Amino acid sequence: MYERLDVSLDPAGPDSLFDLAGAYIEAGDVVVDLGCRDGTHLIEMVRRFKVVGAGVEPVKIQVEKARSAVRHAGLSDRITLHEGAMHDVPYPDAYFDFVWCRDVVEQVDDLEGALREMVRIMKPRSHVLINTTVTTDRLTAQDAALLGHHLGNVDGNLDRSRLEDAFTRSGLTIEKQTTVGTEWAEHAEERSQPTSRALLRLARLRRQREVMIADHGLDIYKHIEANLHWEVFLFLGKLEPIVYELASP
Repeated sequence: MYERLDVSLDPAGPDSLFDLAGAYIEAGDVVVDLGCRDGTHLIEMVRRFKVVGAGVEPVKIQVEKARSAVRHAGLSDRITLHEGAMHDVPYPDAYFDFVWCRDVVEQVDDLEGALREMVRIMKPRSHVLINTTVTTDRLTAQDAALLGHHLGNVDGNLDRSRLEDAFTRSGLTIEKQTTVGTEWAEHAEERSQPTSRALLRLARLRRQREVMIADHGLDIYKHIEANLHWEVFLFLGKLEPIVYELASP
């Protein structure tokens, strides 16, 4: 059995999301990436599907990186970027053909309000692809308390039932949901070993606990400890990436 477990299962990576998005996008469509960070995903969509894109991102330094990347890609005439939250998107009603929202909703305050704004800017019966992470019944109360020190995640947004209730209340219909499980984590580990690195850093962090706390403070120590557990908990099935394909009213 160990020999079999040493053989790769050829896991798909997160770029498989673009294949899912392709079912809903046609050339010439107008798409938006809510929480676009440095613009990497938006640039790929515009190139791959020959669409016009917009990105919304609340973090100033990420917007600056995205603008630089868009200029470097020669796509300034096809991509517009906005600094701001997804609760107030500067576009009229029923404007976008498709919405991309990857690894964002975990950290959104007033999630239902943000989702209602998303619905407002979507054309009738258009689609949104939301990739997020939820907790599972393998996550203990002690684990949850540890992750509570992860700066950014909003209490309740990683609860699958509460998340799906928010989708429904905002007017979105879940057409398909795909549980990723450990597949993307395996894909990453086979290439760049992020979880192995997280485990090694965690061991070093704990061996130097008193020194680290003295130099950086207990809050920062607990934050780093929580961050390093994130990758590990994905592999242990305590956290579970999931992809939702949803339709607007």
